[in-house]
Amino acid sequence: MSGQITVLCSGFGLGFYIPGLLIERKLARMGLSVDVEVFENVMLEAKQQQVDDSRKAYGANFKVALASQKMPSDIRQSLDPQAVNTLIEKWLRENRTRFICLSGHWVHVLDSYLERRGDNEVNADLLHVDSKPSPSWKQLGKLKSDYASAYRETGLYDSKDNRVLCRIEVDENEPLPFWQREESIVLHGGGWGIGTFRDKVAELSLAGFRLDIVAYDPAEVAEPEPEANRRYCMNDPEWRAWSRDSFGQHGFPSFAVIHLPGEDTVFKPQFSHHGLFDEIRRAKAVVSKPGAGALIDSLASATPLILLEPFGEHERKNAEIWEHLGYGISYEAWRATGFAHVELEKLHRNLVVGRAKLPDYASEYAEASAKFAGRRG
Repeated sequence: MSGQITVLCSGFGLGFYIPGLLIERKLARMGLSVDVEVFENVMLEAKQQQVDDSRKAYGANFKVALASQKMPSDIRQSLDPQAVNTLIEKWLRENRTRFICLSGHWVHVLDSYLERRGDNEVNADLLHVDSKPSPSWKQLGKLKSDYASAYRETGLYDSKDNRVLCRIEVDENEPLPFWQREESIVLHGGGWGIGTFRDKVAELSLAGFRLDIVAYDPAEVAEPEPEANRRYCMNDPEWRAWSRDSFGQHGFPSFAVIHLPGEDTVFKPQFSHHGLFDEIRRAKAVVSKPGAGALIDSLASATPLILLEPFGEHERKNAEIWEHLGYGISYEAWRATGFAHVELEKLHRNLVVGRAKLPDYASEYAEASAKFAGRRG
């Protein structure tokens, strides 16, 4: 059995990409051999372009994004047979047996690989990073109800009991104490800029915080009042999750903080984690829809989430868990407090206590893998 671990990510949303890279980085720091694959690289080129077009359409119109989840689809029609075969041949040559899968779309490829191997040696974690199945898993379930029968289905949350089961480590630092944080609020719409966060800028500008607003297109940074106590943050808009660097590796998007209108935008490479996390770590709160990445960042940094309208049922349940545990509050409820600091500090304390009790997924995976390898040896 190969010692190589393959992390299967997707660029359909950064919540299914960045967590995979964070797991890969942590396992690599522990001395394990890890490789990352992104689903779009086994898609037809025309279908890759459709993903990019959807990203822009969903960011521009939240109603379009919500409606897209109701449209039936079979991702297998988007697969490039040659690319799939090339990848499976590579896995066969290298005897890949250990996988961590963050998207239901990959299970079609895993099933083909398992069939080609003709044995039961594949050990794959089907890792849910939302509290309920996200669209890729829901689509998979409609096509194959027993999709997890050959694998190990696991997740970060227990949706029935509103519990967090484990966390994904972003960096190795402890959360900043609340009193050491900047008087700032981060506003974002996940990796694709989806949601109603832009609608909150004017109101929050009057609440006394500096606003760190994530932009998704350079045109969004055209802010005419430099005294408005706001900054913009942006991932390189030319970056795509399915692209590889000059070393053939997948990485985090280059990131920039833009302080003033007209200022040159300098995108700096990010190596250990995504650039926005450093802003989140220093902030008093994040205003966002309750996506998988937003929850992971919130727990890792002990930064409260101000919850906006969710993108689908899985995010609605994410928000329910965060509110139940006292890790987040709806935007409307926070507004009713007069955007009170004391409410944010209470949520921050809950996060500090809660995260300290939780195991790290990558560490747990490495320990379980070592025990499994020992039994087989």
